[in-house]
Amino acid sequence: MRKVALIRNLFIFFISTVVVILSREYTDYANLLPTFCAISIIVFSILDYIQNSKSNNLKIQKTFINFRPYVILSISIIYVILIIQLGFFVSTIIYFIISSFYLGVKNYKHIFVTLIILIPLMYGFFVIFLKTSLPRGLLI
Repeated sequence: MRKVALIRNLFIFFISTVVVILSREYTDYANLLPTFCAISIIVFSILDYIQNSKSNNLKIQKTFINFRPYVILSISIIYVILIIQLGFFVSTIIYFIISSFYLGVKNYKHIFVTLIILIPLMYGFFVIFLKTSLPRGLLI
């Protein structure tokens, strides 16, 4: 199991490093977003390897098929399509609500308080800090 985690994380590390190197050629502030994302992925892959190397090597046998990742993947693909149609913020709100309900969050207050905090933070991070223009759709 440790070899698989090492190979996976080295592959992720390599790809992220290539993204950082290639993004240096971008002009103005266009390199901020890919560089930030790639460095974040490198950090999380290192943390993932550390966590996997410390965990016990107990083999867990699955006796059922878990469809949850496939449903979340499908919802995420629809989300990406909706970003172009409805705009980033509107589709993000819809995606967050639907995925939260699907993953078992039943408290409406927590979902909406999180959205009230999350949307302005995303705006500040992407538009003000990274100076990126987010997709605009029909609504916003």
